[in-house]
Amino acid sequence: MLEAGFSKGDSLVIAGDQTCAAESLVAQMGAIKAGVKVVTFSEKDSAEALDHALASTQAKGLLFEPSNQVNEQGTTRLDMVHSLMPELKTMYFGDELNVAKYPHLHHVV
Repeated sequence: MLEAGFSKGDSLVIAGDQTCAAESLVAQMGAIKAGVKVVTFSEKDSAEALDHALASTQAKGLLFEPSNQVNEQGTTRLDMVHSLMPELKTMYFGDELNVAKYPHLHHVV
């Protein structure tokens, strides 16, 4: 966490579900050990709820499983994230993250 530029007191939003429980647990343990606040987010929550979590916590990072379906219509978590951050569609791995809606967000994994 610290090598990625997180500091004590920063926030990390983890949008997980039962299929990635082990990964979420490891991320939570690492964040807690580094003094980073963890905000968990359920797979049943909406894009509006994720928007609120990212904005209200001033999250520096977002960790999510892109292929998880979030509703009966087949919308994936990646679809939901892209609806909030359309800039991600044109970015490449290694690009500096620059999301207008969340200027405090530095990492999306």
